[in-house]
Amino acid sequence: MSEKNWAILYLISVLILGGVHSNLVMIVVVLFTLAINGNARFKILKKAFLTLLVFNGTITLSYLLYSLFVTVDLSLLIILNLRALAITLLTFTLMHHINFHKVLSFNHTASLLYALSYSQILLLKKLLNDYYLGLKSRGVTLKKTIHPKQLSPIMATLFGTMLHKSNEQTLGLRSRGLLDD
Repeated sequence: MSEKNWAILYLISVLILGGVHSNLVMIVVVLFTLAINGNARFKILKKAFLTLLVFNGTITLSYLLYSLFVTVDLSLLIILNLRALAITLLTFTLMHHINFHKVLSFNHTASLLYALSYSQILLLKKLLNDYYLGLKSRGVTLKKTIHPKQLSPIMATLFGTMLHKSNEQTLGLRSRGLLDD
């Protein structure tokens, strides 16, 4: 099956999962997604779990706190989290198995925008890693606290660098005729 067909199948699956309200179906989708990932299943599961912890954790905690004051059906919370896990696993599985540049090859503008945003993501990742290594070389790790005097010049430089790179990307898009301000 071509990568475009996989992307279309993914979109249809997400739409279907949005309308299904069965815990069993969600569990089957989660298990199926883990099964088709082979050796990468634990890496993808870890990424999906961390993503859900960050984004769905606040919703879950808010809902649990709300349930202390008002009687609510906790099965809604279970189906919400299972649905989010299933869709997140499907998303990470798709990202692991296909090349999005080929999926977007039908439209030159979409393909170019994807390439530019992906390069921006890689640049930010490299920049953050360099700053982390700089902090680590100065003896500041996650186990030790960072003093505001150490952090504020680094954050100002990081912000300035990312603003400059963003401006370069915008100028590149404008010169290719993709932005018309």
